[in-house]
Amino acid sequence: MAEGHPSVPSPPAPPWAHAPTPPPPPRRSGRGLWIALGVVGVVLLVLVAGSVVAVSALLGRSTTDAGSDDIDTLLAGHTRALAERDLAAYLAPFDPSDEDLVARQTTLFHNLTQLPLAEARYEEFGATPSDEGTFDVTVSFVHRFEGADRAPVEELYRWTVTRTGGNAPLRVTDVGGGLPADEGRDMTTYYPAPWDRGRPIHVAKTPHTVVIADESLKAEAQRYAPLAERAAAEDLAAWRAGGVAAEVPDGFVISLVKGKKELGSLYRTTKETPVESGVAIPVPPAGAIDGTAGRDVATSRIVIDVADEYHFTKGDRELEIFRHEVAHAVVNVLLERGPGATTLDGPENWVVEGFAEYLAHGREPFTRSDRTGEAKKILRSYDYRQRLPGNASWKSEGRLSYHYWLGHSAMSYIAERHGEQQVYRFVAEHYRGAPVDEVTRDVLGVSYADFEAGWAAHLRSAVR
Repeated sequence: MAEGHPSVPSPPAPPWAHAPTPPPPPRRSGRGLWIALGVVGVVLLVLVAGSVVAVSALLGRSTTDAGSDDIDTLLAGHTRALAERDLAAYLAPFDPSDEDLVARQTTLFHNLTQLPLAEARYEEFGATPSDEGTFDVTVSFVHRFEGADRAPVEELYRWTVTRTGGNAPLRVTDVGGGLPADEGRDMTTYYPAPWDRGRPIHVAKTPHTVVIADESLKAEAQRYAPLAERAAAEDLAAWRAGGVAAEVPDGFVISLVKGKKELGSLYRTTKETPVESGVAIPVPPAGAIDGTAGRDVATSRIVIDVADEYHFTKGDRELEIFRHEVAHAVVNVLLERGPGATTLDGPENWVVEGFAEYLAHGREPFTRSDRTGEAKKILRSYDYRQRLPGNASWKSEGRLSYHYWLGHSAMSYIAERHGEQQVYRFVAEHYRGAPVDEVTRDVLGVSYADFEAGWAAHLRSAVR
């Protein structure tokens, strides 16, 4: 997540926070765990090992097949209607007397037909059907963007369905997000997606990106699509040159929004105004709740606020934020947490954000970052004695931008002292679950204490 240009919320006690006032707004990291988006206070409630039962209960997962045949038939027809571009058939399940519902579903249909989806189908996720009356059905929209998603993902809808009699057809009378509202917490539900909000969208495709925006932001989508493509191509080229044997995305789905309210309401729900400028939200594969997915993260969804002053309206740092968020999206898919992981587990923030800053600045030395001036003042106040910040202190007041800079400096140090390829190996192994002290030993050949001492000496000599 990019602060000042934030990106995605992350874990530990959720990792990403908001940028201090003095230095240029930090970039928040777009890598939050799909499980616990913590950066701007977003808690990704979903699927850590051990919470499957609770989440399934929350979603209304049914343990009975009673009445599910009719639902399966309805959803199979809905899938077929989308595939065949048959609007009338797509609208058939929805209550025709509700003009607003029909209008929104019509817009959704037209929006979906613009997307380069390699797979798209509707499945029942959970329900408690009855022979007569009204009940809720949790519907999974399973889909995969060609080139961008390593596996299908699911977006959950909550349909309110009415049956007027035993032989009467099912009628959908309301559509909403798949998780019940919880006023006590922020949640990431992957709903609404940009195509769900009842507004026509514009889609700009490039070789490595799918840029989605409301039709009202068509000009911005056309203007920034080439920049998004450049960022994706450069980050992917850098990663591949790093020599890490790992399958990463070949493309990225990027949504453009205008304003923090919009930024905080896409793919997630935040109860406070986001401080970030962009996010790269990790999304679990379809089947994650059932424990049948086989991986933690299938893809990321990037959202960027093009009204952000620091990067867009009063600055000239557009490429930087795109590269930062894409960097998160490249490595998010490597995340492995393992059985028993909790929302507090996850990579060190200085690694996560330091790597994103390293690619955001084109792998140039950290001293060229515009954070350097203010960071030097802070470092001087510590008499140039500094340790790498832990996740518990990551969001310390007035120090977030400084911590981003320290992470960047650590990546620059690894590249200079151990070779640039080791940067990518270091990040990959840490994302795959190896503790940072093991990674310094196995990848860099030194103890963590020696690594930190070498970095601190490098930091002092570079800025004094």
